[in-house]
Amino acid sequence: MMRLYYQAFSKLIKVDRLALTPHQYWIAAGKGMERPYTGEYWFNQEVGTYHCKHCDNQLFSFDSKYKSTTGYAQFWNHIPNSVKLEESNIKEERDLCCAGCDSFVGKVSFDGPPPTFIKYSINSAALNFKLKLFQEDPYFRKIARKEKQAQRSKKVEHNYLESNSNL
Repeated sequence: MMRLYYQAFSKLIKVDRLALTPHQYWIAAGKGMERPYTGEYWFNQEVGTYHCKHCDNQLFSFDSKYKSTTGYAQFWNHIPNSVKLEESNIKEERDLCCAGCDSFVGKVSFDGPPPTFIKYSINSAALNFKLKLFQEDPYFRKIARKEKQAQRSKKVEHNYLESNSNL
């Protein structure tokens, strides 16, 4: 019994065991899945990118995340060359591992939403979320520019009214 347990966790991955909690190590090395609706990022709707907790490899973008009723962080696309697929015990699913450190990240099934029809079910304990600053995003830059223009026009209008009120 102990030998089987050891063989399951003996996969060589580039993860510092002492830097992780037992739960995180169980997911990374033992290919465990956390309970649904218990993860930190399953309902995260902020703008940013999702990175591997172990090697800080960028895995997913907020653009490809969608709401799901499974209780996991769900994505329909990954960043190119960031993950790799491995065979799984279940025929319809495959294991998803980080390309940088070979740690287990989640499961992939092929019944997802369009346009890819791929569903990435990802463990929150295997991810770090990095918030995207609004200055980096062109959409937010455009909004900030419009707000500045509106403030300038109000300031100019205010100064014009003050200068004419003294007459």
